[in-house]
Amino acid sequence: AGDQRAAQDLPQRGDVALYCAELLNKWAAASPEYSKEIVMRAAEYSVEAVDIMRSLYDGAPGDDGAKFKYSTALYWKGLNLATLCRLGGAPDGRWTTQQAYDLAHASLTDCEALRADATEEVKAEVIFAQGVLAFCKAEAVNSGFLRSTKMEKSVLVDRKFRQALRLFDQAYQLWSSSYGDKHLETVKAITMIGILQHRLAGAQAGLEWCRKELRIREELQGEMHPRTQQTRRTYTMLLDEKLQAERREGPAAAAAAATAAAVAAPASSV
Repeated sequence: AGDQRAAQDLPQRGDVALYCAELLNKWAAASPEYSKEIVMRAAEYSVEAVDIMRSLYDGAPGDDGAKFKYSTALYWKGLNLATLCRLGGAPDGRWTTQQAYDLAHASLTDCEALRADATEEVKAEVIFAQGVLAFCKAEAVNSGFLRSTKMEKSVLVDRKFRQALRLFDQAYQLWSSSYGDKHLETVKAITMIGILQHRLAGAQAGLEWCRKELRIREELQGEMHPRTQQTRRTYTMLLDEKLQAERREGPAAAAAAATAAAVAAPASSV
């Protein structure tokens, strides 16, 4: 009787684990800084959700609902473990940085296979998550949590950032064509494109995307929503960085212009 009841409760347990994996991920993302403890709990719920949803899917391989929930659990496992990789692994030592990356990569590979026949906007979720994984690996290498063994550290970081940017742009194009820019899925890609443009091309490049994100979040989520406030803080930081760069470059640019003008001026006759 106990085993039968446990089997009956399994779908509900899987749904709760899946909900917690998503909720904790979003809670962490809305914080000024990621908390390792929150991300760790999100990863644990993700692993539990995948285990349960896999067993339910194995028991009903032709059930599209079971297939979608299993792929969704894999998606959140990939995202949460990718974030854990970025933060240097589990604080209790359960997963090292490399293990977190490997598990995230394997989860997203399985998710992609399950969603091979899905709609473009659903496929975009996997592409977005793969972008997050590339970004998190770059951050982990940059922070010294992962080592680069085949190339210079700076080369690997730049390569992974550019790979992430391509994936986020691809997800953005798919979501934008399906939903338009003013949609919470599309704005996720806009957020990450802004972050990568800042990393790769400086404050001005990131500022344009951040301004776009802020306007969309204000309209969709309201000015007091944590993600809107976080975006406003980021926008203010980028604007300040841009102004400081302009102040530093101002005297240098004026001196360079004066030098160039002197060089170009015709020599005075004696």
